[in-house]
Amino acid sequence: ICDHRHFRHRPPSTPGERSSSAFGSPTMQRLIRLAAGSFLAYASADAGKASTTPMERVAQLIQQMKNRIEADGMLEQQSYDKYACWCEATTARKAADIAKDKEIIEASQAEILKLEAEVAAHKAETKQTEKEIAENLEAQRDATAVRDKENGDYAAERTESEQCSGAL
Repeated sequence: ICDHRHFRHRPPSTPGERSSSAFGSPTMQRLIRLAAGSFLAYASADAGKASTTPMERVAQLIQQMKNRIEADGMLEQQSYDKYACWCEATTARKAADIAKDKEIIEASQAEILKLEAEVAAHKAETKQTEKEIAENLEAQRDATAVRDKENGDYAAERTESEQCSGAL
């Protein structure tokens, strides 16, 4: 809930605002024109009545116009207060959202840098593992070739030993 005490008066009009009289807003100017027109219509229609003097009628119309202007001024002030309160609350909320989002951005950037470093480390590990796998496969081929040769030599020697044993 806004504290409306500091919104009691409308701020000075801006250069772009159409305010050429001391009565402020264009709405107030229209109300004054309307009251003046009502005054003229009332004065001409009421000219035949003898109960009130023209000065009394003018005073009554001016009082009515003053009351309308004050009522409209209060309505405009209430509208302005409500809008100013909304602006104040929205500005505070947006400032808090911006601060929170800035923190999220900073945390996300730090996380991105951390993950990029991990990716680079994993790439190096992957290359090293691929190199070790290639070396292991080469060692397996060499060991298989040696075993095959030794197996062939053993088979030939066994056959020769069996033939020699059979000849004895």
